[in-house]
Amino acid sequence: MNEGTKWRWQFLGFESVQEGQPVQVWYDDLPEEVQEEIRDLLDYLAIMTDRLWRKPEFDPLVGAGGISELRPGEVSVERDGKIETQTYRIYGCHRLRAYVFLHGNRKGVKNDQPGKQTAIRRLRQLEDGKAGVHEFEF
Repeated sequence: MNEGTKWRWQFLGFESVQEGQPVQVWYDDLPEEVQEEIRDLLDYLAIMTDRLWRKPEFDPLVGAGGISELRPGEVSVERDGKIETQTYRIYGCHRLRAYVFLHGNRKGVKNDQPGKQTAIRRLRQLEDGKAGVHEFEF
């Protein structure tokens, strides 16, 4: 590739016969305000090709079995007539010029061990050839 050629990170989603496209389904079911916050973050990260992604938008989760975390900003949404501020996280991994979404959720605890374990399990399925990826739709 020509050094002057601009490229962007591609975003992919986990896909398996057993689970389908779980992160895509999760994303599609989110309130529009949350989807917009995630899209804004991804638009920003997609063009960051000349340096490492860093906190607060990205956490490499050193020692977490090969996964990392995308950290969209907190979002205020209406639920049952009340405004709630919520935190969302997407766990994934880098693959060449792509970032693969392995698990997404609304973060309710400081250290989301169940969410991380789901992401690690899905990463192992990818590595073992038991699952694949799909182009993520925004």
